[in-house]
Amino acid sequence: MKTPQNLSKKILGPYRISHHPLCNNFSDHTYNINSRKVCRGCFMQYSGMILSLFIILLGSLPSLQLWNRLNEIEVGLIIYLMILPTFITAFIIKNRKMKDFARFMLGASFTIAIIQFIFTPNVFIKIWIVLNFIPGYLYLNRRRAKKNEEICHLCPEYGNIPYCSGYQIYVDREQIFVSQLIHGGIKDPFSLPPEQMDD
Repeated sequence: MKTPQNLSKKILGPYRISHHPLCNNFSDHTYNINSRKVCRGCFMQYSGMILSLFIILLGSLPSLQLWNRLNEIEVGLIIYLMILPTFITAFIIKNRKMKDFARFMLGASFTIAIIQFIFTPNVFIKIWIVLNFIPGYLYLNRRRAKKNEEICHLCPEYGNIPYCSGYQIYVDREQIFVSQLIHGGIKDPFSLPPEQMDD
């Protein structure tokens, strides 16, 4: 039996985590992985989170104990250095590959900051993380979102959102989902015109 959740995954899944309009203006903002559009920035950021967590766990092994050799000030400096590429790409360098590296390092720094916050007994370190890292992280994410909005504002199709070329595929699939949900069952979850399947 096809549940609404399964139906939604099949129809909307390929574009659910793209996080951007699927048009030429944002063609360099997504990866195409196994026929699924994936947000490039999120992919790099989550990769950084996962890899840094793996390295921290590996470094915490009794045979290495790399993590235990660092004091809290050194960990703080590492976090600042890892965030630095994000500020550089936000205000100075606009290179796409540099931005990928910055997002990767931002994700890694986020993992380190969270682990430091959880395990440190020092209240001042906890306050430092809350007052410095989190506001800066949120500011940079908001700045990126604003830049994406500016790209849409400059597009001649801006007044047609969500029926512009970037969002039309989302709208089409939502309509298919609702229609098949109302009528029950699912005949063809990918029943969009062939030319729109790989946009």
